[in-house]
Amino acid sequence: MTRKISSAIAATILLLQATSPALGQEVLDQDPNTLAPSKDPKRRPNGLAQTPPMGWNSWNKFACKVNEQTIRATADAIATNGMKAAGYEYVVIDDCWHGTRNADGFITEDRDRFPSGLKALADYVHGKGLKFGIYSDAGTKTCGGRPGSQGHEYQDALQYARWGVDYLKYDWCSTGVRNAEEAYALMSDALRASGRDPVLDVRVGQLEALALGRQHRQYVAHHR
Repeated sequence: MTRKISSAIAATILLLQATSPALGQEVLDQDPNTLAPSKDPKRRPNGLAQTPPMGWNSWNKFACKVNEQTIRATADAIATNGMKAAGYEYVVIDDCWHGTRNADGFITEDRDRFPSGLKALADYVHGKGLKFGIYSDAGTKTCGGRPGSQGHEYQDALQYARWGVDYLKYDWCSTGVRNAEEAYALMSDALRASGRDPVLDVRVGQLEALALGRQHRQYVAHHR
C-alpha cells in the first residue's frame, strides 16, 4: 500500500485554493428549495484560485477503485512526507464515491467504499491541515455512471456543505443538449448559497477553453 500511495502522490496534479468559511447550524438546517441564487453578476473572481496551489486527485491512479482507506492513507502521506510543507494541500476524491439518492433527493456516499461516511472523512483530512474535495457531473449521470447533479444542484451543494467540501470537480457527461453556461452558473449559485462556496472546477464541455474563460469566469474558479 505504501508503494501504491507513493506512486499516486508522485502523480499529483495542480488544483485550486479555496477558503472554507465556518458553517452555522442555521445553514445546515436549510431546505435547499429555499436557497436563493446570488444576485451579484460579478461574484467571480472572489479570491479563489488567484494562484495555483497544489493537491492530489484519485482518478489517474485509482479510477473507480477509490475507497476510504486510500484517501486516509494519502492524507497521512501528504501531511508527513514534506508535500504539505511544500504547498500541497488538496485531497480530492474523483468519480465513483457516490451511493444513491435518498427519499428526499439528497446524494449519499457508497458506504461499502466509505464506511465512515464523507463527513467523517472530510474531518479526517481537515485534521491533517489539508482540504477536502469531491467530484460530480452537470449531467444526469457522472462519467462513471453514478448519479449526476442535474436537477439536484441545490440539494447537492447543501450536502457538500454539510460534509465540509472545499473543492468540487464538476464534469460534463450525460448532459444531452444542456447549455454549459447555464449549468455552470446554476451550480455556482447553489454552492455560494450553501454558505460554504468551495472552489468550482469545471470541464469545458461544449465550449472551447478560451470562450469558457471569457464567458464563465464570473461563475467558476478553474476550467479544464
